[in-house]
Amino acid sequence: MGARPSIPDSINIDEIINNTGLSKKQISALWTRFYELDCDERGETKGCKGYLDENDFGRVPKFDENPIAPRLIKVIFDDFGSDVKLTFPQFVTFMSTFSQCERGGHEHHHRLHHHHAKRRSSIQTLTTNNTPQMGSSTGTDVENVKYSADDTPKTRKIKFMFRMYDIDRDGRLSKEDIQETLKMMVGKISDEEASIIAEKVLGEFTDEQQNSTVSLETFEDTLKTLDFMDKMGLKLLK
Repeated sequence: MGARPSIPDSINIDEIINNTGLSKKQISALWTRFYELDCDERGETKGCKGYLDENDFGRVPKFDENPIAPRLIKVIFDDFGSDVKLTFPQFVTFMSTFSQCERGGHEHHHRLHHHHAKRRSSIQTLTTNNTPQMGSSTGTDVENVKYSADDTPKTRKIKFMFRMYDIDRDGRLSKEDIQETLKMMVGKISDEEASIIAEKVLGEFTDEQQNSTVSLETFEDTLKTLDFMDKMGLKLLK
């Protein structure tokens, strides 16, 4: 068995540790995976480009068997990559979404506590003023679903799930978003069938209110009843 490829000196491991909360051992394991996926067009020479592209993800065993693989790839590269490329630090940031690690040190946790207090205050203000209206999307909605250095492991997972369903990227889940996701997952389904199922799914979040859309806060509140943290984890990162 050959030795593991070593991480190049040009990559700042300490910075990655601070940004992701992962250990050096975990980052080293992710480098091995990254190196193996980073291949030439023939899928032969490893570690040749220094970044991953969409074709590289097709080499993940059984990945292309997932019906929502194209959507997953789009979200990964849109949210974590740049110019349809994923560098190693970006790859680790994406993978850290599935970890249980808190990011940063003492100063980070101080900011985290302040951030959540501020976030609760903002939500209370929105509720008191009755804005935004149930069916509308605002700039605040779009900002709320962006990843933040202050996100907890649970929040990162919830945001990733939300962004997977938010097809039009307006910061709210609509009936149309859910319909498109259903079509990806199921394949052969009529527009009428997809519409009926989407309405039922949306009703679980909105108490059957007509023409409603789902905010990140509502989505998060609904998921609090589900034990999804371990289901969205990776053994490599535990």
